[in-house]
Amino acid sequence: MKKFLSFALLFSTLYASESQTARAVIVSLDRTVLSSEIAGELVDLSKFEGDSFKKGESLIKIDCSVYKAQKRKIDVEKEIARLELEKNKKLDTFGSIGTFEIQISQENLNKQKAESDIAAINISRCDIKAPFDGKVATKKVSKYQNIKPQDELLEIVGVDNLEAKVVVPSSWLIWLKKGIEFDLSVDETQTTVKAQIVQIDSIVDPTSQSISIRAKLVEPFENIIPGMSATATFYQQNN
Repeated sequence: MKKFLSFALLFSTLYASESQTARAVIVSLDRTVLSSEIAGELVDLSKFEGDSFKKGESLIKIDCSVYKAQKRKIDVEKEIARLELEKNKKLDTFGSIGTFEIQISQENLNKQKAESDIAAINISRCDIKAPFDGKVATKKVSKYQNIKPQDELLEIVGVDNLEAKVVVPSSWLIWLKKGIEFDLSVDETQTTVKAQIVQIDSIVDPTSQSISIRAKLVEPFENIIPGMSATATFYQQNN
């Protein structure tokens, strides 16, 4: 009798939860192409396809000698403008100069300060740093190459902020909800990790009667990178 009850309990448990599978691909929310904001010669480009990097790490350096020289020149002009303003203020105490001349001196100093700020920004653009932890996907330039503003340099991808894109039958919308967790079996690593639905598309593909969902990978996970394929297994609870 006990064996029969145990079997009946197991039977009811199996049919209380029905598994459904769908194919998925791993994508990264952090993916971008780094472009140049200034012209110059690339003097340091040590990263290649597949190389890892940390947020804030220098990825590319552009020859900055011209921009540093421009900054020094502008700083000299700024100092001259400051001295000119001080001189005119002293002359004003003796009534030897008008208010208009003082205002012109002040605005000239303000202009030189702005020019100095722009020059400092250009110097900072000589060293392109990583905006997040990740890897190099594509290297689009070579060391010692002369580049122009807006030239594409590196395509980089993050490896921490990962999601799975899953295409499922639209009939699943009866029970599929945001927040549901499911198993994700990654083909390349032969490992299974947990994922959680964060977004369900608002449009059903009328041809395939399918819909896409986004799911974040629940940490911890290792050795999983964008582009990998996986099988998503959902467990539909039957009430």
